[in-house]
Amino acid sequence: MADADAGFGPEAIDRLLEREDLDGARAALQKADPGDERFAVARIRLALYDGSMPSGAAMQQLIQLMRRDAAWPGAKALYQEASTAAYQTRQSSVSHSHPPPPVEPKD
Repeated sequence: MADADAGFGPEAIDRLLEREDLDGARAALQKADPGDERFAVARIRLALYDGSMPSGAAMQQLIQLMRRDAAWPGAKALYQEASTAAYQTRQSSVSHSHPPPPVEPKD
């Protein structure tokens, strides 16, 4: 398998995940530098798909990425996917929380 820096980037790992090749994606991510943030969404996606990360935790990590860069590649789409999964499995979700009750002014 090619090294992550030699053309086996996040897009290639996304293709593996789309084909549900979790072992192939895991092997490719192990070859990537752990500090290479280009693979952050792919790592979160793999953890979400293999069940090692609940939807809520994935959404929190994705929010952190999007706060740094609102256009982080793949973050918004995966956030929406994680949010839908959380809703369908009735997990508590930051995106489905109710707003706090209104505060009444004190007289």
